[in-house]
Amino acid sequence: MWCRPGLSQTSAAACYQSLKTSFRSETMRASSLCLVFGLVLMMTWTSEAQPQAPVPENCCFNFIDFPIPSNKIVSAVKTDTKCPVSGIVVTTPRTKFCVKPGEDWIKAWIKSDIEKKAAQEIKT
Repeated sequence: MWCRPGLSQTSAAACYQSLKTSFRSETMRASSLCLVFGLVLMMTWTSEAQPQAPVPENCCFNFIDFPIPSNKIVSAVKTDTKCPVSGIVVTTPRTKFCVKPGEDWIKAWIKSDIEKKAAQEIKT
C-alpha cells in the first residue's frame, strides 16, 4: 500500500502508520525465518548423525563354545581390525559361526589349512 501525494495530513499519517506496520511485520517475518534457518543449520552442523567411518560387514559379537568338525569347515577368515572384538568367521556348508581366535581347535585347523595350501602350491 503506497501513499498518494495530495492527501490530507490525517490521511497521510494513517497511510504512514499502515506502511510502518506493514514494514514491521515483513521485517519480523524475515527475521524469524533467518533465525529458524540459522538454528537448523547449527543443529545440522553439530549433529551426532554425521557420516562415520564405515563399519566392517563381518564382525563377531557372539561366539560359539563348541568345536566344529574339521570336515565341515569350508573356510575361516579373521575379522577386520576395525571390529570391536577380534574373532574368526568360520563358514560351513550351511551357515557361519564366530569363534574366538584363541581356541585350540581353530588354531589347529588354520595351521593344517595353511599346510594344505602350501603343498598345493608346491605341486603346481
